[in-house]
Amino acid sequence: MNELVLIEMNENRIVYLYHPNGEDAFGEIEYLFSKKQARVTKKADNDETGYFAHKATRKIEECVGKNNLPLKYTQAWY
Repeated sequence: MNELVLIEMNENRIVYLYHPNGEDAFGEIEYLFSKKQARVTKKADNDETGYFAHKATRKIEECVGKNNLPLKYTQAWY
């Protein structure tokens, strides 16, 4: 599970924090409109493999594609 929190949005980029398992540790994902893709700018300390960052990156790209940018989003999978 990830909790995504929108912290910045302007004409150039969108920045979300992601919290793996809803814990205090967080990472940062940046989506650049010029490149039309998201990238990890800071990996969460408790995301050793990058699995949570990968899931968050894909979800943010999906949200941008649907033109739906939630302020907070709980991403769950099984």
